[in-house]
Amino acid sequence: MAYVKIKPIHSNVEKALKYITNSEKTSNGILISSFSCSTLPEIAKKEFDLVEKTSIRKLRNSVKAMHLIQSFSPEDNITPDQANKIGNSLAEEILKRNYQYIVSTHIDQNHIHNHIIFNTTSIIDNKKYRSNKYTYQNIQKISDKLCKENGLSVIPKKITQKKGKSYKEYIETQKGNSWKEVVKNDIDNIISKSRTFSEFIDEMKKQNYTIKQGKYISFKHPSQERFTRGKTLGEKYSEESIRYRIENPNTVVLNKMIEMNEGNKTKGAGFKRFASKKNIEELSKMTRFMSDNNINSLSDFERLYKSNLIKISNIEETMYDLKNQIEERNATINAIITWKKTKDIYDKYVSLKGLEKENFKIENKDALLRHEKAVLYLKEKYSGSKIPKMSNLKEEISELESKLKEKSLSHYSAKQEFKALSSLKNNIKIILKDRNLSV
Repeated sequence: MAYVKIKPIHSNVEKALKYITNSEKTSNGILISSFSCSTLPEIAKKEFDLVEKTSIRKLRNSVKAMHLIQSFSPEDNITPDQANKIGNSLAEEILKRNYQYIVSTHIDQNHIHNHIIFNTTSIIDNKKYRSNKYTYQNIQKISDKLCKENGLSVIPKKITQKKGKSYKEYIETQKGNSWKEVVKNDIDNIISKSRTFSEFIDEMKKQNYTIKQGKYISFKHPSQERFTRGKTLGEKYSEESIRYRIENPNTVVLNKMIEMNEGNKTKGAGFKRFASKKNIEELSKMTRFMSDNNINSLSDFERLYKSNLIKISNIEETMYDLKNQIEERNATINAIITWKKTKDIYDKYVSLKGLEKENFKIENKDALLRHEKAVLYLKEKYSGSKIPKMSNLKEEISELESKLKEKSLSHYSAKQEFKALSSLKNNIKIILKDRNLSV
């Protein structure tokens, strides 16, 4: 059988391509193939970029490529050549030869697995690849079909999920000891015992976890080789979420009630009992939430709802301003660095005359242009004032990033409150629409 996993690549496409085309993992490159692009990562990246520039759907921070992993069970005794052929068939059937892709088969672990990285911009109509909640199921379905055609086993439908995972994770989850599940369970357990974020970090370290705190918090379990970002474990495990959960241990999480519409009314007694129990639980949580937030009337709710929206908007404006200030200082730092690096070239150019000067200009065109742009930027930005020191700019950036992080935490907290209020609003609508929820 083969388990598939697919994930987006927002940046560092070349790094990902270099990883999957590693000669040590692919029998000296024999198990690498491609469609409409080179198998060399540096060239393939440039070819991806050329097609991406023609994209009809221009999105900021859009997905540059997709990375598909197809992992085979060691029990199937599949050969590397057979796995590579299946990988190419999978890529061709999914992408219909509309997208550039590279297929590589890795044989460096105890289970053979394919890596497929493909450009998200079509070479046929320049449109972007569309990924939705059905994408994974469709890919898994095609993979299962190819496995059957090649005499391999397939994964039982009952364990098929919306999001893929590696074969190793699948097997470990079946055993009840997936490292991701272990990390998540440990985080949940320590959150429940922690009063502050610092205490949480200390307790995680006592459990022999290594933790990196930067733009994103990352964890490394003692049995792991690499760090894992909290966000990749799920939204609940980002730094913002962890801090929020520690600071709000008794937060009521509201879920959508089951509306007894025409379709649900025709379902059996078992479903009705389940719906009744679930809705009673939600009604209890709603009552508690309203009590905790002093919501005693519709006007109380509307006032809280509007004030929350205003709060979110104000925080977002502040975050936008802080990000702009950080970008401005980074731009100044880059301009200063460029100016310093190209100053000697520019000074030499100025000192030359005649044909020698023209030849020097042709040979150093890019450096001279970058120097002129840097000087122009600095003159316009600091006209009539002294250019700040690099050390001062870096210190300011550090302070601004600290403020941005604080605002990001406040933003997350406000968004959680908004989600709860939105759930309350939707459930009230259901109650008013259907008075027989407990039937």
